[in-house]
Amino acid sequence: MSSAQFARYTGSRVVPFAPHGHAYGPGMCKRCGCASADCRCGCRQCRKEAKELTYTADPRATGRDNVVAGLAASHLASFATAAGAAGTAAAAAPAAGLATAFIGGGCCVHISLEYAPIAATAQSVVAVLVRDTEGTVMLWEKINPPGTHYQVKECVVTTKPGATILLFAINATVRARWCEVFSC
Repeated sequence: MSSAQFARYTGSRVVPFAPHGHAYGPGMCKRCGCASADCRCGCRQCRKEAKELTYTADPRATGRDNVVAGLAASHLASFATAAGAAGTAAAAAPAAGLATAFIGGGCCVHISLEYAPIAATAQSVVAVLVRDTEGTVMLWEKINPPGTHYQVKECVVTTKPGATILLFAINATVRARWCEVFSC
């Protein structure tokens, strides 16, 4: 028998019992059937867009005595203001460094952080706070001793689209990065 008799099949792979057409459901690629976040077929329906939010703390605010209390007070004040609550506690709270953004897309979002101190001889604090549409609040915070250098922390918080992210920093520059998966 010659090798030409057994030619190699070059067509597309057949998956038994695979749904046809648009029967994959929400969050799934209509072309290959993978989850939209894991799609590698390059179709227009499963696009990822990189997002980032950066905040650099005011270098004059590095001499605070109680860094953690400053973050907690700022956090409480920001949510009291966002909820429309009027009170003396929100007005009297000291303000720490804060930046916000909205998270969109069509499926889970994994937030990674990069940060570096402004003055390497002083303590620095970075935190990310995420509040989703169901009211769940997730907080990741790192207090760094003097001498800490640039660091990257991957997947510190995982959330759903519709969430709001807040970045805090004292004596540091912090950048949050995530990818939003969406359909066109």
